Amino acid sequence: MEVKTSKVIDAPPEVIWHYLVDWEHLGSWMKEASRFRVTSPHREGVGVEADAMIRIGWLSTIDPMRVARWEPPDLLEIEHRGWVKGRGVMRCVRERSGTRIVWIETLIPPWGLVGKLGMWVWQPLIRRTFERDLALLKALVERELSS
Repeated sequence: MEVKTSKVIDAPPEVIWHYLVDWEHLGSWMKEASRFRVTSPHREGVGVEADAMIRIGWLSTIDPMRVARWEPPDLLEIEHRGWVKGRGVMRCVRERSGTRIVWIETLIPPWGLVGKLGMWVWQPLIRRTFERDLALLKALVERELSS
């Protein structure tokens, strides 16, 4: 399953990048995630490992993650290595009015056909969750820049 969403934020990519990799504070705009913890010895670059508690609807799980691509301030790609596998890509594209952040999650559910059916049912909720997250990120970045 692939979920793609985007939002224009009135800030340059360099500012937004900081929010994407401020690991312990990602929960300030990713409300489905909490208890972020870096588990690798380094905090920047390919190979950073972290985990977080993810809760969407009534489902919750620990999501161990690993940074697969690190191209500041343009591209961050995360591998999800928990029971739901996949990749999350955050791309910052400079525009006249700021930066368009494009978020693509490609998720591979467990349990074969049953998991695929469940993911299909959950897809609208997941999409709304990611759209809300980007709206919260936009509000956070723009509020902090204006103060």
